[in-house]
Amino acid sequence: MTPAATCGDKRQVAEDNKDFTPYWLKKFKNFFDIFDVNKDGNVTKEEYIDLSTERAALPSWRVKAVYGLMTMAYKTWWSNEYTDFKTSIAFEDWVQSIENISGSTSDIHVVFKWAMDFFHIVDLDCSEDLTLSEYSKFIDIYRSTANNRAVFHAIDRDGDNVIDAKEFIYGTYHFSYDQAANSAAYIFGSRD
Repeated sequence: MTPAATCGDKRQVAEDNKDFTPYWLKKFKNFFDIFDVNKDGNVTKEEYIDLSTERAALPSWRVKAVYGLMTMAYKTWWSNEYTDFKTSIAFEDWVQSIENISGSTSDIHVVFKWAMDFFHIVDLDCSEDLTLSEYSKFIDIYRSTANNRAVFHAIDRDGDNVIDAKEFIYGTYHFSYDQAANSAAYIFGSRD
């Protein structure tokens, strides 16, 4: 295993996680850290679902939809048969779970469906495009400290100053599966 595979975590990712590049592991470790609010090395159901939902600055019915999507994602990729349905997951357990699920047709379908559902939740004016303001509400859920405008323009591939559903799915797909750097993979912003 390469030293970069630890991504700053004191515990190492299991030796058999050979499907992921150091870039992918670092990207996912950063994503993991977004949810590890108390920085104890574990993400709990409360941190992932409840605290994320509390950060959603959206109308109440949309907040409930965020709660539903975060719950679905947690049960799909975090707390599942591969993690023994734990409610507190360490990074290496999460990576092992993703490795077991990743790449299947059903996994890709779930990622696309999740992306479309989230897109419609934050598309406040129902225009089928996200403005910078709408997109900012999305990445605020993920505690992004990045410049919202810079991230927005990285996702807005055609430069028309809105993110359409195709661009949003493209970013979500590249975040989930790219083993090499791609600016679209920063769809969730970053924590600098």
